Amino acid sequence: MADSDRVRFSRQHINARCKTLVEYGLLVHLGNGVYDITREGEQYLAGELDARNLEAK
Repeated sequence: MADSDRVRFSRQHINARCKTLVEYGLLVHLGNGVYDITREGEQYLAGELDARNLEAK
C-alpha cells in the first residue's frame, strides 16, 4: 500500500485509527507506536466477531 499512488495515508491517521481499535479491545498499545492484535481482534479479522456488539472501554 505504501508504494501505491492510489492509497494515501498519514501516520496521524493510522495512529488515530489504532487508538480507536484499542478503545474497543481489538488492539493493545505496547508503546512507541507499536500495537499488537488481541484475541478479539483476530476473531474480528476472521469474521467471527461482530464489531457492532463491542463497547468502548
